[in-house]
Amino acid sequence: MNDDRSPFTSMSSKERMLNAIHHRPVDHVPLLLRFWSLGGEDDHIPFNWQDEVSRVEHTTALGLDDTILLQPPLGYVENYDVDKVPNVISSTEILPVQQGDRYPKLIKRYHTPAGDLQTVVNITEDWPHGLDIHLFDDYNIPRLIEPLIKTVDDIQCLKYLFADPQPEQVEAFRCNAQFLRQEAERLGVLLDGGWSALGDAAMWLCGMERILYGQMDDPNFIESVLDAILEWELRRIDQVLALGVDEWVHMAWYEGTDFWTPRNYRRLLRPRLQKLINHVHAAGIPFRYIITKGWKPISKDLLEMGIDCLTGVDPVQDQIYLKEVKKDLGSQICIMGGVNSVVMLSQWNYHEICKAINEAFDALATEGGFILYPVDAIFNTQPWEKVQVLIDEWRKLA
Repeated sequence: MNDDRSPFTSMSSKERMLNAIHHRPVDHVPLLLRFWSLGGEDDHIPFNWQDEVSRVEHTTALGLDDTILLQPPLGYVENYDVDKVPNVISSTEILPVQQGDRYPKLIKRYHTPAGDLQTVVNITEDWPHGLDIHLFDDYNIPRLIEPLIKTVDDIQCLKYLFADPQPEQVEAFRCNAQFLRQEAERLGVLLDGGWSALGDAAMWLCGMERILYGQMDDPNFIESVLDAILEWELRRIDQVLALGVDEWVHMAWYEGTDFWTPRNYRRLLRPRLQKLINHVHAAGIPFRYIITKGWKPISKDLLEMGIDCLTGVDPVQDQIYLKEVKKDLGSQICIMGGVNSVVMLSQWNYHEICKAINEAFDALATEGGFILYPVDAIFNTQPWEKVQVLIDEWRKLA
């Protein structure tokens, strides 16, 4: 562990983050920045953030907090490399633009021992994947013509896409885990496990319309899809937990009440999510839940399920009052968020940014259990000068 600590710090980032999650004393309020690219050419981030270890070296040198992510073999959901799964062959076909069509159509087929699966999207001008369709991807949702999973029969084929990794893939995963664990220890940061998904994965597989209507009209189908995802994720979680991580992270951008009624969240998602949480807690590590919108109607469920850290508390996009959040959740769940990124760091001036940070501290920092986190990410098109304002104001208050 790196013990070169300034007067500002008496803890490592790992110690500080875990203490905040568990509502124990910290030397100062943690600040974690997540970086994400929009693919633009004008990159304002002044260091190599796409290499995980290099990014952590830079962020911790700034006095910030960070984590290193250990993904399951073949990658977490959005990175999942289905083309490396045995007994599955994929093929793509592009259809020319027909009369009345605005865009050409791209078809991807998966050939499995149980039959074929097929998905179709429009290739818009901003389609980023060439002649390919990723299995799990936000770009699919608004361009989707035909989802991959349409009937219960498709789930038998889906299970072949969720096959266990090959021995050589497991060995590569173990070697990578050893390297990342050593680097996390050297840098004094948390080693995250994840990210798992339930509602997000179902949305990408079935399409938004099928989820929105299916939870009302065909809940048995939705349950079957979620069960297949749950079984797959539990196996992958076991592979990661066996090698040791400090916390588990679950992605739930599509698990809010913008997409599920509270009643259907409790019927369809909650019991399966509870199994994930219990599984992680049995390994003695905290469960961090990323959801940035539509979680307030299910806040009692989050408490009852035992979620340890709620990531994505955003007063701008979710239009919530931070003091109410602290009152309702803050004594039991660590609040990670407090300020918006997209609007704040793109449109607001110096004084507005400082005001937002002060309001977050005033509402959330009392009695611990708070990690400052601009929701949802720092984009490479945002001026770094505004990010520096955020960092400087945090240093004054932390």
